[in-house]
Amino acid sequence: MRRFFLRKEQIKDLAKKVGETYRLIYPTLKDGVITYVEWKGEELAFPEKVKEYQSPGFYRIYSGEEGILNGWTHGMNSPKEFLHPKNLTFLRISKDLEQELPELKGGFAFFGIRNCDLTAVKVLDRVFKDDVFYNKLREGNLFIVANCVKPSDTCFCTSVGGSPFSAEGFDLAITELKDGFLISVGSPKGQEILDGLSLLEATREQLEEEKALKQRAVESMKKAFSFENLPERLLKRVDDTCWEAMEKRCLACGSCTMVCPTCFCYEVKDEFLSGGEFERIREWDSCFRLGFSETHHIPIRKSIASRYRHWLLHKFSYWFYQFSTLGCVGCGRCITWCPVGIDVREEVRRVLNA
Repeated sequence: MRRFFLRKEQIKDLAKKVGETYRLIYPTLKDGVITYVEWKGEELAFPEKVKEYQSPGFYRIYSGEEGILNGWTHGMNSPKEFLHPKNLTFLRISKDLEQELPELKGGFAFFGIRNCDLTAVKVLDRVFKDDVFYNKLREGNLFIVANCVKPSDTCFCTSVGGSPFSAEGFDLAITELKDGFLISVGSPKGQEILDGLSLLEATREQLEEEKALKQRAVESMKKAFSFENLPERLLKRVDDTCWEAMEKRCLACGSCTMVCPTCFCYEVKDEFLSGGEFERIREWDSCFRLGFSETHHIPIRKSIASRYRHWLLHKFSYWFYQFSTLGCVGCGRCITWCPVGIDVREEVRRVLNA
């Protein structure tokens, strides 16, 4: 794997070059939150010199001297928002019954995403392997990962088999050092992006600095729970009374499912328009909604406790039997954006030890 050094002032040049060929998705500070947005040719506004703090039910951005990609982990959204959109019109029918299908195109370049979100895309690839809409938007994508030097307090990727640093599956991987960026090339597409930029070969000192940053990032995350045989161990608790405790805590608001980079549930709706036309729309849904499990107008999971149990077991158990992988990548968004601060790490431990 080839390693290069990019000077600090070159990061925007790299992003702009990517944007010449791809639909550039990059991180910026918007409404007080780190957000991935599509670049439309405006001046690139990376979240420079900010410091992010996340904890259960809490998210804040402060001024800091943390560089360009190091002061934050992620905000609410993820690549899922672009590959599996919140609202997708996939059929329009005119009053003359003429059918119109949407023109979906991929070609996204996800610039600055973390390894947990790259892993989440790999999970979605398994979930949507036969989905024509997802696969259209997934075509020709480029992944430029920003290695996570300073994980948040809510991060736990190492507990579900992940890492804050990406080892494979990327086109380019960036580690922000004190004086610049160390770049790893992971594919011919990644190398093509670098061609024409004035880059230096990485030095031994820079590689050692990156090694120290990785070790510090991994050590900063405490083990949330044992990963060994996790799906089987949780499945044994499906009928336990321990789930009843969630009835008084969880609001069933669905916030955790909305910010999760792998939750994929959706509902199909028909909407009538003026002039006798109508659209068929696919939009995100949540298993916390009472009517989600409705069969013959009767919800199967009536209690909040039963809905929370379904969500947690799907993430950490059922999903494995469906797709041969967990449905959780340890990004911690569900912890940060839960309005009552429920920590899924604590809940998994509580269920396992019940």
